[in-house]
Amino acid sequence: MRTQSPHSLSRRLLVGLVVVSFVYWAVVAWLTVRDSVAEVYELFDVHLAQTALALLRVVDPDDTDPVMIPERAAAPALEIILNQWPHLPERLSQTRSGKATQGASGTVAAPVVTGSIRFMQQEYEKSLRYQVWNGEGVLLLRSANAPATPMTLQEAYSETTDPQDRTWRHYAVWDQDRHFRIVVSEAYDLRNRLVRTIVWHLASPLALGLPVLIVLLWFSINRGLNPLGVLTREILRRKPDNLVPLDASSAPREVRPMVLALNELLLRVSHAIEGERRFTSNAAHELRTPLAAIQAQLHAVRRADNAEERKQGLEQLQRGVERSTRLVGQLLTLARLDPDQPLPDSNQVNLGELAEAVCAELAPLALQREQTLELAVEPDLPLLPGNADMLAMLLSNLVDNAIRYTPSGGRIDVALSHYLFGLMIEVSDDGPGIPASQRERVFERFYRIASQDQPGTGLGLAICRRIADLHKARMTLTEGANQRGVTASVFFSG
Repeated sequence: MRTQSPHSLSRRLLVGLVVVSFVYWAVVAWLTVRDSVAEVYELFDVHLAQTALALLRVVDPDDTDPVMIPERAAAPALEIILNQWPHLPERLSQTRSGKATQGASGTVAAPVVTGSIRFMQQEYEKSLRYQVWNGEGVLLLRSANAPATPMTLQEAYSETTDPQDRTWRHYAVWDQDRHFRIVVSEAYDLRNRLVRTIVWHLASPLALGLPVLIVLLWFSINRGLNPLGVLTREILRRKPDNLVPLDASSAPREVRPMVLALNELLLRVSHAIEGERRFTSNAAHELRTPLAAIQAQLHAVRRADNAEERKQGLEQLQRGVERSTRLVGQLLTLARLDPDQPLPDSNQVNLGELAEAVCAELAPLALQREQTLELAVEPDLPLLPGNADMLAMLLSNLVDNAIRYTPSGGRIDVALSHYLFGLMIEVSDDGPGIPASQRERVFERFYRIASQDQPGTGLGLAICRRIADLHKARMTLTEGANQRGVTASVFFSG
C-alpha cells in the first residue's frame, strides 16, 4: 500500500506566496506596459503632427493653422525646424519666387535634398522623413530618405508599408489656401524599439527581484513558523511519563488552539493512565485474597483425612473459584466500559422487553430465597437509544444485588415508567439498605460496606454507574419504601 509523503507547510506557503506575487507582478507589469505603449504611440503621433504643422508654418508663414495642434506637448520652435533642415530657407525662397529649376523634359527637376538632422542620432534620421508638395502636385522638398512619389494620399494620420516591408506612420496637412501640402512620416521601428526598451526596463526588476523575493519569503516563513519548531522540540524532550500541560500563553494566537487541544488530550491521557494504574492496583489487591484462599483450600483438600473433609474442601474450593471467576469477569467488563468513548452499537431498545427477559432469568434465584420479584412496566414506553447488552447488564446487576442483599421472604420491585424528562428504571428492595453517608461511595470500585456478610467484589454498582454514564443517564440511590431497603433509580433523558 502506497503511503502518502507528508507535505511541508513552509513549502506550501512559499510556493503559494511566490505564485501570487508573480501573478500580481505580471498583471501590474502587463497593465503598465499596455498603458505605456499607448502613451508612447500617442506621444509619437502628437510629435508627428506638431512637426508637420511647424514645417507648414515655415513654408507658409502667413497661413493660419488649419488644424489645432495637440495639447500633449508644445509645438517645436521654428529654430529647431531650421536647424534640422539648414537649406530649407533657401529652398523656400526659390519656391516662393517661382525659380524652381526645370528639367530638360519640362518636368520639375529633382528637389534638392536637405542635410541630415544634425542634433539627432543617425538611426533616428532613417526613421523620420518629410515631403512638401504644391497645389499642382509638384514635389518641392523632401528629406534624403523620402521617396519622390507621394508617401500617402490620405489626410491626417495614415499608415503604409514600403517595398522593404517597413511600416510607416504618416501625418499629412494642407495650408488654408491649399497651396502647400506637408507630409511627415515616421517608421514604426523607432516606436517598437522604444516599446521593447520599456518592456525590458519593466521586466528586469521582476526577473531580478523574484529570486530576492523568494529568499525573503523563505526567511520570513521559517521565522514565522519557528514557534512550531520550539513546540516540537519541547515535546520531544519530554519523558513518556511527563503529561504536564504545555504553556499555551507563549504560543502564537494561530497555534494556541492546537496547544490547548493538545493539553486537553494530555489531561485525558493522564486521567486514563491514573485510572488504569489505580484499577490495576485495586484489581491486584482484590485478586490476591481469593487466590490465596484457593491455594489454602487446595492445600486443605490434599491433607484431608477422609472423604467428608475432602468433599467440604472441594465445595469451598469451588466457591472460591466461582468468586474469582466472577471477579475477573467484572474486572474485564469494567475495563471495557470507558465513559470517554462513544457508545458502541447503539440501537433503539425496548426496555419493557429487556426487563422481562432479565427478570425471567433471575426469577429462579429469587424463588430459591423465597423472595417476591415483581415487574411493573408502564404502557406505551418509547424506545430508548442505547446498547441492549449493556442495558441488560445494568438491570441484571441491580436486580442481582437486590436479591443477594434482601433476606429470605423479602420483596424486590422493578418498575419502568415515564418521568418529566424521559424514562426511568427503579429497582427497590426491603433489605437492610445503605446508610445515606455511604450511598455515593458504594459506586466506587471495590468499595464494600463493612457490615455486609454477603460475598461480593464491590464492582457491581461501579459497572452500573459506568453504563449509565455511557448512556448519558443519571443514577441515584435512595431509601426504599416504608423506610426499608434501598431504591436504585436510573434516569434516561430524552
